[in-house]
Amino acid sequence: MGARERFIQTRKAIIELDGIKALIMSDGDDWMPPNVHVSGPSDPTASRAIRNVDTWEEQLAELRRRETELENFIGVTLAIIQGVREGFGEIYANLLEWHYIDGETWTQISEDSGIKRSTCYYLRDVAFDWIDSVGVSRLLRGEVEV
Repeated sequence: MGARERFIQTRKAIIELDGIKALIMSDGDDWMPPNVHVSGPSDPTASRAIRNVDTWEEQLAELRRRETELENFIGVTLAIIQGVREGFGEIYANLLEWHYIDGETWTQISEDSGIKRSTCYYLRDVAFDWIDSVGVSRLLRGEVEV
């Protein structure tokens, strides 16, 4: 996977991870399909307990597994950004982090940093080329020379 693809996947992973964390924090309330309705008088406490035993434990385990997988993937990308920072330059690392990790748009980045949007794209592409030329495995080992 090239640098561009990795960073695009990282952005998607962060969005997915945010959703997973929200589901875990809400005890999976959003997890249930909208077409599930309880008929007749219900006991909310009993219904919740039944759902927790019948479905939530298994779903929670799957969410936790996916959460760990996404966090590991994002962690590697953060290590790559750190390698860019140390070996190529702060501005390149910042642009990658602001857009792909923090989720800022290129317009926001341009306005906040004072760098023209077209220049942001150019610097991003240069950073991707540099990452691809050095190689991810070398960057992760701290070897930042081309």
